[in-house]
Amino acid sequence: MLASLPEMDGAAEGGPRYEPSKFTGVLLAPGLVHLTYETTLDGNRARRSSLWRKQGADATWQMYYHQATPIPSDSM
Repeated sequence: MLASLPEMDGAAEGGPRYEPSKFTGVLLAPGLVHLTYETTLDGNRARRSSLWRKQGADATWQMYYHQATPIPSDSM
């Protein structure tokens, strides 16, 4: 997946960008957050879910898991 990212839409500085919306975050435990949101790129929508964790007192937040599910174009 990481090797493919530079070739995907949205990778070029001047290229298309995802439009995020409907962010919701839930603290599951100290240092663990579940984030859900939707993205749109060229009219294609997806629901996204990710887990973010922070380990140690001086650590930064890091994505631990991510999933995207396409939203059919006929859905509202």
